[in-house]
Amino acid sequence: MKLLNKDFEEILSFQILCVIIDLMAGTILAVYTNKILLIPGMLIMLPGFLEMRGNISGSLACRLSSGMFLHIVKADRYNTRIIRGNLIASFVMVMVLTFLLGIIAFLFSFFFFGIYTLRIIFLPVIAGIIANAVEIPLTIFVTFYLFRKGHDPNNIMGSFVTSTGDITTILSLLAAIMII
Repeated sequence: MKLLNKDFEEILSFQILCVIIDLMAGTILAVYTNKILLIPGMLIMLPGFLEMRGNISGSLACRLSSGMFLHIVKADRYNTRIIRGNLIASFVMVMVLTFLLGIIAFLFSFFFFGIYTLRIIFLPVIAGIIANAVEIPLTIFVTFYLFRKGHDPNNIMGSFVTSTGDITTILSLLAAIMII
């Protein structure tokens, strides 16, 4: 008799991996805090930007894995109408939400602190494009890979894409700061 069932083992092992990934993300954030604090309003924007990445990629992974379980999405085909539609929807959501997040951070900075900096609007948009270029293909690939290997992506992908999204988001914000 097995002590732990398969689902519990999958969840536990990936939670341990995600804790390690999040510790790396926190370390990167701590090391580059001086760069992030140079732009007024970044601390207003950062929590929403970090949360958005995991939410959108997690929803994408859940839609794909549900489609594979229902046999609507084939586990060996990446280029289908359903996957392209989900990919486009995820990209559009990120673009709209990052722009709104930038506007909200700008307005808070302006009205509460009297700081007028327009680059806070474009910073999350540029960082969102960079993060999307990494996170969405990673989400699709790992979801398909786990399903083909007999794992349940619903047990794993939510925490996994949130953790990888934290690193991707922080690195993309730092890249966007360098670009702007």
